[in-house]
Amino acid sequence: MRPWLALALIAALASFDPAQALTRPGAARAAHCCLAPAGAAVEVELIDPVSTRLYRTGDRVLLRLAAPLIVDGRVLLHAGTPGEGEVIESSRPGFGGKAAKLVLAADFLRLGDRRIPLRGLQLAAAGKGNVMPAEVIGLSGIVLGPIGFVGMAVQGDNVEFPAGTKATAELAASVVLPSLGRATSDERALAGVMARPAPVSDGGLVIAPPPKGMGQVVFFRAHSLLGTGQWFNVRENGKALGKLTNGAYFVETVEPGLHTYTATEEPEFKDSLKLQIDPDHTYFVEGILTKGVVIGAADLTPSDRAAFDKAAGGLKQTETAQP
Repeated sequence: MRPWLALALIAALASFDPAQALTRPGAARAAHCCLAPAGAAVEVELIDPVSTRLYRTGDRVLLRLAAPLIVDGRVLLHAGTPGEGEVIESSRPGFGGKAAKLVLAADFLRLGDRRIPLRGLQLAAAGKGNVMPAEVIGLSGIVLGPIGFVGMAVQGDNVEFPAGTKATAELAASVVLPSLGRATSDERALAGVMARPAPVSDGGLVIAPPPKGMGQVVFFRAHSLLGTGQWFNVRENGKALGKLTNGAYFVETVEPGLHTYTATEEPEFKDSLKLQIDPDHTYFVEGILTKGVVIGAADLTPSDRAAFDKAAGGLKQTETAQP
């Protein structure tokens, strides 16, 4: 190598600045170093209060990351990253003593012009109603883990999730994101540990996960001395899925997407419930009887694994309807 060329190379290496290099063409691609895998857990929170008084089915809701997304010790999304969700079901108190219902789902996080799709989150609750087993029904759960609401308020017969209500979701697909630096101890503490729980709690009935790429709904009706002789069919699009007698449950495997379930107890009122079903997740729905005018009216209410396990001692599996 010629002396002048060697001297020029040494000078170029001595003046190389990695920080400046990241601002040059192509550096953005190099900065996108980290893969956030599908199924990575994220914690989100509501920016505004959402209630059945003010929101209707189909309305949009504003979300944000409540904790940073950390992968392999690196921050890929900061807490506060904005996002959106949708009101899947909003119904006010109805005839026969039915409580209000509110079901929310998360859609995506927004990073500049990019949308990072979410799945597996479903905030759901029923308001204070004139029901036989209890006045307030539990919160819905997902396979990912307990939702962990903070300060849920039920006012009167309506349902309200206050601003700051937190829940766990997951990334719907793998995404490559730039590293925002090593996570600090405070960021790691804020993110916490989001691990999948054991599929069955102590004393619970075994509910196998759905087939890969599918979702499933567990319909159950806790055993009660009231309404012993009454039962109702659960249907979708007019097709009977299964019968909920006193103390019965059944599991329905479904394609991911929006589903509307109905239940009828003659001669009174028909009830319905909408759910956004995500792949590889299990949802729980409790069937109850309200104090109707003549006999109890059927009521489908979003529930959770804890409520199912509580009722498990009095439950027997019933057959689903044949296709």
